[in-house]
Amino acid sequence: MDKDIHHPFGHRVIPMTSIESGTGRELLPDIYCLTIQIVNVCLIGRAGTNAFVLVDAGMPGSAEAIFSAVRARFGEKAKPKAVLLTHGHFDHVGAIAPLLEKWDVPVFAHQI
Repeated sequence: MDKDIHHPFGHRVIPMTSIESGTGRELLPDIYCLTIQIVNVCLIGRAGTNAFVLVDAGMPGSAEAIFSAVRARFGEKAKPKAVLLTHGHFDHVGAIAPLLEKWDVPVFAHQI
């Protein structure tokens, strides 16, 4: 992993949120979405297994919420097979560095 990852917003919390923030919802048996401030992150995979992918990395400062959702759904030592970033906006990549510090997993994102 590249140790020189730059955080454009530092580790500040951006002062915006939605009324759904902090809630998670199972949309299908293998799709769980968690709202963090203004963005959804999704866990794709069946609960109780260790075969899942994280879609997007949320807002800066949201790593602990993501870790907590993963533990609750997949178990204490669970980690995704990969992280898929839909795009590079701050609200979708904000916690990628702390997630990768804990999880040594591939990240897939479009080059632009």
